Amino acid sequence: MYSDVQPFVTHATKDDYAQQYAHYRTLLFDLLDSPVKSTQHIGGTQHFNYPTEPILDILVGVDNLHDITSLDEKRLNYAGFYRLHHTYHKKVMMARFNNLSDLKQQVRLHILQRNTDLFDHYVALDHLLTTSPDAIAFFAQQKQALLTSSQTIRDYEIGKQQLFTQLGKML
Repeated sequence: MYSDVQPFVTHATKDDYAQQYAHYRTLLFDLLDSPVKSTQHIGGTQHFNYPTEPILDILVGVDNLHDITSLDEKRLNYAGFYRLHHTYHKKVMMARFNNLSDLKQQVRLHILQRNTDLFDHYVALDHLLTTSPDAIAFFAQQKQALLTSSQTIRDYEIGKQQLFTQLGKML
């Protein structure tokens, strides 16, 4: 498994990520037409306001998390997405990898129930990091420091989650 945080990228690939998002959006609606109610390209590859990992993050809205059945999960597996089994509260995380040896994440699906505080929080944080110069500068600086100080991807992801908690106070 790939044990390091992937090198950050900048605005040079924004159009490529927009095209990838359009492709995966269509795939999700075609593959899971009943549970998927909305998708949104979120995170750094959507706007490149700060250096970010080369991972396309997609917020997937469903009416109920229980609507993602084992059949839906199997369909996502056939499309190259695999469930990430960590402690996630009230969400399902799935990722597509470059291959099954290196396991570098290329696309992450954040599957959340719509019309919940958590879903609204994701949307609000994404808006904040798209429009607020103060939030963007804070996040860019802290994320770079986190990259430098983290020993593993897990450490980095835990630290990044703490950054999102701090950003939530700016809402």
